Amino acid sequence: MPTRKTEIDVAKGFALFLVVFGHVLESHGLWFNWIFTFHMPAFFFLSGMTFRPEKYLNYRHFLKDKWKKRILPYFMITAIGFLICMLRPDYRLPVLQDGLRYQLTWIFYYAQPKNLYIGQCWFLIGLFMAELFSYTWFRLFGNRSLTAKGYSLVALAFIATHIRAVDAFLPMDRLPWKIDTGFGAAVFVIAGYYATQTKIFEKLRPASLVLIPLGTLLSYYFGPKLFGYVNICDCVYSAAPYYFTAAFLGILPLMLTAQLLKNSRFWQYCGRYSLPLFASQTFAIYLVVEAIAKVTGKLYTPMHDVGDKLSLAISLAAFALMLLFVLPWHLYKSHKSDKNDKNGKNHISHINHKSRRRNASPTALK
Repeated sequence: MPTRKTEIDVAKGFALFLVVFGHVLESHGLWFNWIFTFHMPAFFFLSGMTFRPEKYLNYRHFLKDKWKKRILPYFMITAIGFLICMLRPDYRLPVLQDGLRYQLTWIFYYAQPKNLYIGQCWFLIGLFMAELFSYTWFRLFGNRSLTAKGYSLVALAFIATHIRAVDAFLPMDRLPWKIDTGFGAAVFVIAGYYATQTKIFEKLRPASLVLIPLGTLLSYYFGPKLFGYVNICDCVYSAAPYYFTAAFLGILPLMLTAQLLKNSRFWQYCGRYSLPLFASQTFAIYLVVEAIAKVTGKLYTPMHDVGDKLSLAISLAAFALMLLFVLPWHLYKSHKSDKNDKNGKNHISHINHKSRRRNASPTALK
């Protein structure tokens, strides 16, 4: 079995905390804009690092696998979020005011549930589309020359940053199922794949102390400094060369830091359970905000009126709460794994015992 790349888990843990922090910070502030430059592209990139298009025989095989890993979890998370919102009166009221048709449109057409506190699960559908486009790209260009690959990726990046131009010709105000997001996300998935193939971050690791601050500063400069707010979810981009440059420069220090801290058990844990942690983030953030309101009497609204220092404190508390949410699942899986290991060892021991008896000489058996 292939060994698990712990640096990918660690990087997912880092990116996950940045997602939480970014969804608490006041919108369009300095830190907010910088985080949105690369935090979701980083997740697509990390998914690309484990993407293996060569293992799929055809589109049917691909879709069967991704249905289980992307589409089914999206609907499961949506159902759980809807149930939780129905149980809490404060959460239920906005959902009922929107009406059933509104909710179904956002769940099944836009693939981004509204007012259900799990809108972030759009990432699963966006990733599905990104992997579908990436798989198609590998079938078309995977064995072509480096020049053909390069030009095709430039074309893909150009389409991604201009795709919303088709909205004017649609009956709805946007393409369904994050198709538009999928084009830009596919660039990061493909890049992640080649990062694994070339082992680029392992090669760059000796220069980490220089590249981490340099990549951070340049990411800020080509991102929020020059162009302000971007968001791959809503296809809000700067010009393609600047957008992708800023995003990849932000991913670089994230990955190099993960290389340096790849043995951190805590961040490995966070990355290993990134999906349930990612899905629970909004509930955790608002539970912390509600707790602050009960103690202080002041109700803060994430992404609106929370200062930088308080945002960091709320993010840390919410992150801890998210880890608490996932702890029972972790304990269950650990217990199940230990049980399977024990059964496996007993089975191997039994086989070895039978083998020794079978190979023993007649004299020894007597």
